[in-house]
Amino acid sequence: MKWCVLLLALLQSLCCSGLPLYQSELASTADKALVVTMTQVNNLYAGLRLYRVTRGSIKRVVPLGLNTYDLMMNFGIKETDCLKSSGEDPQRCAFRVGFFVPAASCTARVRVTAELTRVVSLNCGQDSSSSESSSEENFTRKRQQLNVQPSGNRGPVLPGFPEATLFPSHSFSRQVEPQPIPRGDSIGNHLE
Repeated sequence: MKWCVLLLALLQSLCCSGLPLYQSELASTADKALVVTMTQVNNLYAGLRLYRVTRGSIKRVVPLGLNTYDLMMNFGIKETDCLKSSGEDPQRCAFRVGFFVPAASCTARVRVTAELTRVVSLNCGQDSSSSESSSEENFTRKRQQLNVQPSGNRGPVLPGFPEATLFPSHSFSRQVEPQPIPRGDSIGNHLE
């Protein structure tokens, strides 16, 4: 009889502790955390247009206590056609088309409790492909404080590409790319 009571008490405590977090619970919790994070991204970083998630993943779940845990998330964002003042849901907006549409890769730590979901930290940096050479700015938001930290010298920026696409009100130093020397043949480079 004692074993049954102890087993029941153990199972009851495990059920109430938030562990384990099942796949279906994790998916709905991650969706809720991503909505809260994107609301914060659009309130803080967006210029005239809203941003929308392009991809996302949960890298880690950190249990902190009774039904409290942190989600470590990586996700990508891209600017949409919807204006920030429109009040539209960003997930219903179409992505803007074009090569110079602002996009970023972000990481976030989101604290989830039974009654509250809040962003603990948020860090977004300008997307760049492996074939490009550009500077990268890191934008960090922690505890209601906004820190804009340009990373070290990573090379020249692409001409015509806005330096601070996520923070149009901030100015960053810009490096000038040297002009290419003509090749002397009649074959043009379509990338120039």
